[in-house]
Amino acid sequence: MELILQVIFSSVFSGLMLSAAIPNELYLFGCPVYTLLAFIPLYLIFNKIKDFKTAFLAFFLQTLTTHLISSFWLAYFKDYAVFTLGASAFGTACIGGAFGLFFFIPYYTSDCQNKLNEYSIVFSLRRSTIFRILYFTSTYTLYEWVKSAGFLGYPWGTVSSAMYKWPVIMQTASITGVYGVTFMVILFNAIAAQCILLYYGNQQLEKSKYKDTVQIAKCFGVLLLLLLIHGIYQYDKPRKPVKELTAITVQQNSDPWKAESDKNSILTSQKLTQEKINELAMTGRKADLVVWSEGCLSHAFPTSEGYYSWYPTEKPLSQFVKEINVPCIFGGSVIRRTKIAGAETEGEQTVESERERKEYFNSALLYDADGKYRGYYAKNHLVPFAEALPFIEVPVIHAFMEKVVGISAGWTPGDQYVFFNVPCRVTQNYKLPAVKNIDLNKTLSEQKKEENMPATVQISTPICFDDAFTDIMRPLFLNGTELFINITDDSWSLKKSSEIQHFVIASYSAIEYRTTLVRSANAGYSVVVDPSGKVIADLPLFEEDALATDIPVFQRQMTTYARFGNWLAYLCLIIFFLCTIWSYFDFSPYDYIPSERKSKKDKKKKKKNSKNKK
Repeated sequence: MELILQVIFSSVFSGLMLSAAIPNELYLFGCPVYTLLAFIPLYLIFNKIKDFKTAFLAFFLQTLTTHLISSFWLAYFKDYAVFTLGASAFGTACIGGAFGLFFFIPYYTSDCQNKLNEYSIVFSLRRSTIFRILYFTSTYTLYEWVKSAGFLGYPWGTVSSAMYKWPVIMQTASITGVYGVTFMVILFNAIAAQCILLYYGNQQLEKSKYKDTVQIAKCFGVLLLLLLIHGIYQYDKPRKPVKELTAITVQQNSDPWKAESDKNSILTSQKLTQEKINELAMTGRKADLVVWSEGCLSHAFPTSEGYYSWYPTEKPLSQFVKEINVPCIFGGSVIRRTKIAGAETEGEQTVESERERKEYFNSALLYDADGKYRGYYAKNHLVPFAEALPFIEVPVIHAFMEKVVGISAGWTPGDQYVFFNVPCRVTQNYKLPAVKNIDLNKTLSEQKKEENMPATVQISTPICFDDAFTDIMRPLFLNGTELFINITDDSWSLKKSSEIQHFVIASYSAIEYRTTLVRSANAGYSVVVDPSGKVIADLPLFEEDALATDIPVFQRQMTTYARFGNWLAYLCLIIFFLCTIWSYFDFSPYDYIPSERKSKKDKKKKKKNSKNKK
């Protein structure tokens, strides 16, 4: 019982410390110092745990505590708190508990089955300090990757999201992604915890471990020094833009879920946009792009293009865009009708049939300077159980969700990577492309017209949740993104910590790909971030405002992370599998002496068997 209480205390304390480090209502941008202490109790308690059930409990409680405290604002997601907070917390805790089992494998196979192993002449690698520290670090890094990837991925509540106050450390993301940051923090915790064990442990038994601890501490110091040198260089490195465009990002501070229509949101956004256009005109400048946040238009395109040619009546949207003569990106929706071929049975004959399926997409809509709708990008990674409903096409599940939960349909994930090419200005650092093709299929006038076309910047518009996932952001970059413009709606959360957590997670994309990131959020955090993660301009949270900024666009460069993706996470996965398989096949109880002592239950069973034989 005493051990269980120690496990509960250590796990909950660890979760509390990590939650305090992540952006919260007290420390708005987080307090990374707490991460240096958060995992020490978890490492220490695993040296006392004797069975897999307790190991599962330890990590289950740690991950559950972290999720409930750091993501408490999920309870404000419409009426679906039972799914958004409850189900996500339970799911995250179960993943954590499962990894708790894997954490315990080295202890179980080397110590728990036979205490004589500690004195064995054959020294098992699994009992070495270096192995346990690296295994603990790699397995936790792997846990964060697993919980953050895939359809059910939730990249909040992570170690990397607590690092915003240490931007030099964040620069590691251009090499390893966010998981390199996690790896270094957990490695520090494991080494510190091992030092505590050595200090309070059996001095005779710990002598062999002292040398290993010193060696891995030295390696950590060298690695940290190299990362600090890299981080300082990248953070302070002067970067010269090759292109530039002036963009107006609008933060209308209205919750589209509560509004009966989008009229007030549109009129407010028009007012804020016009004010900034007038301010620019006073300084002899002109906007190149206007960006409104996710969900500001409630009627689906392309059928609603005509609708917005007269709505709102005070100032129709299309007319407004034409008057300001600036391309615009609006958050809205798109409906697509797809014809599906099938077959129906009529009597004894099978007749081919065709039915229509409607698909709804959460989208970023592009209007040109003439007020014409030109196309859309559909959100690729949907929020599970909120925007995307698994197996909703199954009649039984559809009926349950509609009657019990009140949800009857969801968004369809986008199936294309779409880019918007927007005219911009070139700077003195701009260089002509290294390759030029002269096409004789074009007339001389067509060729000259094409050569005299103004320069453009290729923009990708990840929507809300998109910006936190490598499987979305990396293909967008690899296919030619020069500028990320993220539109999002976080107003429903009602909490500042929610807005900042999302921003911190999104800001890693700017560092990972060394590409400027613009965020237009309807309540915040609306901001422009340069390739080193520095804030160029921003707006206060939960205020009605707009931002007019000269956004720098830099020469695309292929970072290590952009080229190889989550290579560190895959490396941890390989190490994990090799260690697990090796532990299974290599386990053998050295110097094992079976005990002659037997329980009363065993003696009674033996007597009963002997009587039956007679």
